[in-house]
Amino acid sequence: DDRELENELTQKDADARINEEKEKMEEKKNLADEATAQYFEFKRSVAKQAVNSRSGKPLAVKDIENCITNEKKKEDEVIAVRLENIKLMNKLKKRETQLKQKEELADGLHLIDFEQLKIENQTYNEKIEERNEELLKLRKKITTTVQVLTHVKEKLQFVQGENAGQREILKHVEFEVAKKRDILSRTKQARDSLRIDNVKLRKKCGLIGQEALLRDLEVRKDDTDGLNKAIEDLQNRHIELLMQVDGVRQKVDAAKVHTM
Repeated sequence: DDRELENELTQKDADARINEEKEKMEEKKNLADEATAQYFEFKRSVAKQAVNSRSGKPLAVKDIENCITNEKKKEDEVIAVRLENIKLMNKLKKRETQLKQKEELADGLHLIDFEQLKIENQTYNEKIEERNEELLKLRKKITTTVQVLTHVKEKLQFVQGENAGQREILKHVEFEVAKKRDILSRTKQARDSLRIDNVKLRKKCGLIGQEALLRDLEVRKDDTDGLNKAIEDLQNRHIELLMQVDGVRQKVDAAKVHTM
């Protein structure tokens, strides 16, 4: 309440001073206007007594009035410029006062702001360092992945080349097996024919005393056994090659899956 009362008294005092200054200003303005009117009336009377230097005739009243009117306009412009200058000077003083107050207030805040900025800057630097470490780890991981991928591709190419070679070997073995089978088939047919002939000969005359026939039969039997053994070996080899090819195919499929 005391503060409100103090503010009210201060406001009333200020209003009274303002009114007093306004009255003084109005009085001075009236005096200035009166002096100005007397000044221009004096100039008008002097101008009416003046003579043109060229024609020797008195100055025309119209020209005198125009000259006085123009001078009044110039005087009004000067007054307006002076008032504007006063206003600007007052604004300048006000801004300078505000700036000085802000500077006095900022002197205590600058250090606080600086320390706060240092803390924020340190936080940002730590975050940047963390991001750099994560980026470095990611780059190392990418490098390792590229190396593994390159190794897998090289291994895949090697396995594919090895698979192609095994396929060529398999084709050759299959060709040999087919050829041996054809020989075996003809041999079996010859054997069956010889058996039939042998049976017929046995029926006609036994083998006793037929040494040449017995030797020929033994030779043919040995040849047949040898061919059967060769066919069995080729079949076993064929099975082994098929298993190798199947293993190579499984490696290729595994390498493709790893690459994906």
